[in-house]
Amino acid sequence: MDEEETLFPEMELDEVDVTDLVDSIPSATKWTYKIDYHNRRAVLDEFGRPVRTETYEEYLVETAMKILCTERFQYVVYSADVGVEKSEWPGWEDHEITRDIEEALTAHPEVEEAEVTSMMRVDRGMNLTVKITGLVGNAELNEVIDI
Repeated sequence: MDEEETLFPEMELDEVDVTDLVDSIPSATKWTYKIDYHNRRAVLDEFGRPVRTETYEEYLVETAMKILCTERFQYVVYSADVGVEKSEWPGWEDHEITRDIEEALTAHPEVEEAEVTSMMRVDRGMNLTVKITGLVGNAELNEVIDI
């Protein structure tokens, strides 16, 4: 066995349990990168580096935005639990959209409860207020989601 094989042993992807890796991180320390969902690009600092969330509340809001801006069943890298059916929203009743949002958010392992407290159709989007109860904190999302 050469030095490279010792440092980087071969591992099959099916041997890696991503859920165990993510679940082993304490909730209060979780973070994600910030995304400008209206311009579809990463938020960068003055040096051009991606900006990370700093608090659990920011993490919950950013995670919720990722879910709400992802069309369900469209991307093979995500399971069927990730995303909402935004392409269907224009023809749906408000209660159906509310159910879609709340179910999508609570499918995430960090989200215990999600409640749409306000929803208004605006131009080609939805102005939403959602209360999110996470495992170790709460957050409120106030955003216009493009549809």
